[in-house]
Amino acid sequence: MKTKILTGICILFLIAGCGKEGIVGLFFPNFSNLWESSRNTVFQFIPTANSVGKSEGDFNGDEDGLKFKGKFNSYDIEFTFLEGPENTITYKGQFVKDSKPLQMIVRNKDGNQLIITKLQ
Repeated sequence: MKTKILTGICILFLIAGCGKEGIVGLFFPNFSNLWESSRNTVFQFIPTANSVGKSEGDFNGDEDGLKFKGKFNSYDIEFTFLEGPENTITYKGQFVKDSKPLQMIVRNKDGNQLIITKLQ
């Protein structure tokens, strides 16, 4: 019995690989803390309960109090504003691999770029 358990654990470690990204090719975003944007605003991302610690899921958030909702899948991220001057505007982009501090670059349909950086 112990041999089967140890074999299973070893297989999981081999599948997960040795990188900080966990399972090869997957990224588990850390949404904690606040984020600062290139337009000098503050973002907050709050993953839904079933998305915490996962590589794919949904979140709610706000930019200086203006609410949005979105989803992420490994490095890909997308969110749509629910109110304010950008109501219904969607931003899509990706987390910047190996960025320190963690950063994402997103664009709206008009090509306007927004860089969002996690505050330490």
